[in-house]
Amino acid sequence: MKKKIIVTIALALVMTLLVSVALVGCENKDENTDNPSTVTVNVVVPDGSPAIAIAKLVSENPTFAGYDINYSIVEGATQISAAILNDTANIAIAPLNLGATMYNKGMGVKLVTTNVQGSLYMVGKNMPAGATTAEKLASLKGKVVYNIGQGATPDLTFKYILDHFGIAYTEGDTAAADVVTLNYVNTGSELIPLLKQGKAEYGIMGEPAVTKANANAGTSTVFDIQALWQESTGSATAGFPQAGVFVKDSLLASEHAAFIEWFVAKLKENEEWASANPDKVSSALTSVGSTSLAGLTSATITACNLKTVKAADAKTAVNTYLGALYAFNAATVGGKMPDDNFFYAPATDAAA
Repeated sequence: MKKKIIVTIALALVMTLLVSVALVGCENKDENTDNPSTVTVNVVVPDGSPAIAIAKLVSENPTFAGYDINYSIVEGATQISAAILNDTANIAIAPLNLGATMYNKGMGVKLVTTNVQGSLYMVGKNMPAGATTAEKLASLKGKVVYNIGQGATPDLTFKYILDHFGIAYTEGDTAAADVVTLNYVNTGSELIPLLKQGKAEYGIMGEPAVTKANANAGTSTVFDIQALWQESTGSATAGFPQAGVFVKDSLLASEHAAFIEWFVAKLKENEEWASANPDKVSSALTSVGSTSLAGLTSATITACNLKTVKAADAKTAVNTYLGALYAFNAATVGGKMPDDNFFYAPATDAAA
């Protein structure tokens, strides 16, 4: 009998030990960063002013429990749409018309915020002094104006402005009488040497390339495209929603609402921080792929017009901007104006 009792006690001790080991293993698994319950968030942004909107996030790498957040910078819009289509990114900062096109093509995204309220300028070496806006634009007839964004925001907005002021234009590399000839390059870094060498007289580009051109190519800023847009559209606010945050629907489910709210708050924190910390901005963004944001200054960052506006609050400005592009060329926004579902609203906001 004693032997049976001893064996029973021994078995009980072994079972207790095994259960304890199993529980420890479960606890360790929950704390593991490789826990399959962790949500992977891949944020992709184009190089240039839109990337500055995430500089503080990249620099300080804040965390949100249960989410593994990664940031990358790509060259342009083509890579952005490919990343969304292929599900290699679930958050993207993109031009508004690209976001509308992705939405209209059923790529499962919504606009969460607008973040860049226009960072485009025309630089040049000659412009009549004391002339009106219309007279200055008319002085471009018979000249070639270079532009970095054929078929994209820089191109579309300037063509809209020329149409508004009744100025004819054509595309090519040779000046023609009585029209503005539009010629295209891919980036500001490609345009700046042409301006410096005198091969280009005028060019439209975004910050920070504008500052670099004026410092190195002997140009000055002759037009604020945001101001021209406001004058052309009669908008009540300066500028236009040039770029915004688009999020895949899978990350906009109610269980992710707290994360999205946190992410938007971090974007808002970035606005003043970026202007106050240009060196940190440059360092952070070059570390994740930027080739154009080294040596930033506070003035350059301020000229990028960074301001985070929630989609619901930006609706009028977004519809005005996209509506103008749609009237000009419907294909630029995906063939139709996006409906109200394009604008993300948290459940609490929608209920209100």
